[in-house]
Amino acid sequence: MKYNAKKLLQASGKVVLTALLLVLFLTVFTSSAVSVKADSPTDEIEHFLITVDVQEDASLKMTYHIDWKVLDDKKYGPLTWADIGVPNKNHSDVTALSSSISKIEDKGSTLAIYLDRSYYKNDVASFEFSFVQDHMYQIDRYVEGETVFIYTPAWFDEIEIKDLTIRWNADKAGAWQPECLQDKGYLVFSSALSAGERYSMTVAYPNDAFAFSVDRQMGGGSTQQGGGSYVDDDDDFKAVIGGLIVLFIFFGVPIMIIRKFIRWIGRGAGFGNSSSERTTYKKKITRTKIEYYDNCPNCGAVREEGKDNCSYCGTSFIKSKEIVEEKDLEEPQNYSKNGTYRYGDSPNTYIHVNVINVPVSRSGGSRHSGGSHRSGGGSRPRSSCASSCASSCASSCACASSCACACACASSGRAGCSVKDFFKDSIHRGRVRVERK
Repeated sequence: MKYNAKKLLQASGKVVLTALLLVLFLTVFTSSAVSVKADSPTDEIEHFLITVDVQEDASLKMTYHIDWKVLDDKKYGPLTWADIGVPNKNHSDVTALSSSISKIEDKGSTLAIYLDRSYYKNDVASFEFSFVQDHMYQIDRYVEGETVFIYTPAWFDEIEIKDLTIRWNADKAGAWQPECLQDKGYLVFSSALSAGERYSMTVAYPNDAFAFSVDRQMGGGSTQQGGGSYVDDDDDFKAVIGGLIVLFIFFGVPIMIIRKFIRWIGRGAGFGNSSSERTTYKKKITRTKIEYYDNCPNCGAVREEGKDNCSYCGTSFIKSKEIVEEKDLEEPQNYSKNGTYRYGDSPNTYIHVNVINVPVSRSGGSRHSGGSHRSGGGSRPRSSCASSCASSCASSCACASSCACACACASSGRAGCSVKDFFKDSIHRGRVRVERK
C-alpha cells in the first residue's frame, strides 16, 4: 500500500494542533481552578456604616464609616488606598471626616481614599467621609403619588463585609423594604455580605414630602459631578479604556464562551431557556393590634404616651399583641399608612401599620440565573460596573446604561503601593482632590 507523504504530514499536523489546543485548554482551566481554590481573602470589612439624611431639596447627605482589616499584605502589598463606590457622578461636597484620610480623589463613580499610612497584616484602617448625593429618586415609579429611593451600597468583589448597617432618616417616609428596625428616628437596615454580594433597600415618600424634581430624578439632568468636571476626554484615559476593551475582546469573550460550553456539557442540555421577565410591585400592609396596661404590672407606674416599657423598672406595658386582617377592622382605610394609630374607644388600644412594596415577578417561561459576579484576577480588584451593571443593577434597581444610577453601580476594591503605579498620573490630573479635615 502506498502512502501520500503530503497527506500524511497534513493529517499529523492536524492531530498535533488539536492536541496542543486541548493541552492549552486544560492548562488554563486547571490553573484557574487551582488558583481559585488556593486564593484566600486579602482583606475583610469589619464594619460598614452608612448614615443617610434626605435634605429639603431631595438630595442625600451620606456619611460612610468603614473599618477595613488587612488579612494579607503580601499579595497586593500593604493597604495604602482604596476605591469606594458611590451611587453616581452627581455628588458634591466630598469631605474627609477622619484623620486617617490624607486625601480623596473623586473619580466619578468611585472615590479613591488615600490613607495616612501603610496598613499591614492584622491592622484595621478606620476611615470616615461624607458627600451630598443627587439624582437618586424616581417619581411615580411603583405607585402614583409616591417617589422612591432605591439604594444599593458599594459592594466589594473579593472582600467579605461582616457587618453592613444603613441608617436612613425616617422623617416623612411612607413605606420601605425590606423590614427593618427603627432607632432614634432612623430606619436601620442590617446585613452581612459575602464577597461580591449586594444588598438593596427602598424607601418611599409622598411626592410632596421634599422638593422632588423630574429633572433631578435618577437618569435625568446633567451628569456633571459637583465640585469639578469629570475628565472623560483625556487621551491617556481613552487609551486605557481602549486597551481594556481590546483585552476583554481577545481574552474575556473566549473565556466566557468556554465557561458556558463547560456548563452546557455539565448540565447535559443547552444554555438554558431565556425569556422576558417583568417585575411589578404591590403594597403589603401588616396591621398589628396592641393593647397596653394602664399601669406597669410590676411597679405600678403610670404608662407614658408612646412608651412600650416602664421607665422605672423596664417591664413591658404590652398586654396583648396580634396581627389583624383588614376585614376585621372598623374603617380599615384609616390604617393604610405607616404609623401607630389609636383604635376604638379604648385609650390603651392601638393599631401599628407597616407598609412595604413587595415585588411580583411575571415570567413567560423558565429563566436561568447565575450566582454573584466577581472581578477577575490581576494586580488589584477592579470595578464590576461595566460587566455587571446590565445584568445585575438593571434588574435590581433599574440602573441606567451609563451606570450613573441610584444603586451604586461601581464595585469597590483596594490596592497597595505597588499597584498604584499601573495607572498613569495624567489620568488623575484634573479630578477633584479633597484634603483631610
